[in-house]
Amino acid sequence: MARSGATKAPPAKSSGSRRRGGGGIVATFAVVVITVLGVTATPLCILLVAGLLPTGAAALIDRHRARYLARAVGAMNLAGIFPAALQLWESGLTFSALQAAIGSPYTWLIMYGAASIGWLLHLGMPPVVRVIVDLRAEETKRRLEARAKTLVEEWGDQVTGRVREG
Repeated sequence: MARSGATKAPPAKSSGSRRRGGGGIVATFAVVVITVLGVTATPLCILLVAGLLPTGAAALIDRHRARYLARAVGAMNLAGIFPAALQLWESGLTFSALQAAIGSPYTWLIMYGAASIGWLLHLGMPPVVRVIVDLRAEETKRRLEARAKTLVEEWGDQVTGRVREG
């Protein structure tokens, strides 16, 4: 029998609620995709694994909850891999086509150069956004000051709350 007034311990949290973000799901999905590609299209899998190394590095060092760095680098890196993957696909997914694709320095320049653009976007956007927000704040301030001036001209100094009546 439970005594009246006794407090119950809160229920224990399940291990699923302790996880932060969806990092485990994304990693599991990536392993499944790489495994399936490794079995069905090995040359394409090799190209993707080699080409997505900058994305992997960004994902390892990105500690923000929303993973902005990994997203920016990953999106640009995938865009850079796309031409080589398309060339490989059109060539029949053979190892000789893979060798031709990864043997070209331009392929590496495009893949890793696109990833570096993702880094630049991630690093360069906060200052740009800060300037835009400051400009909008200044414009809002000017507009409100003009409106306040109009109100004072229309209603007198009493609307400012600074002048005491009587």
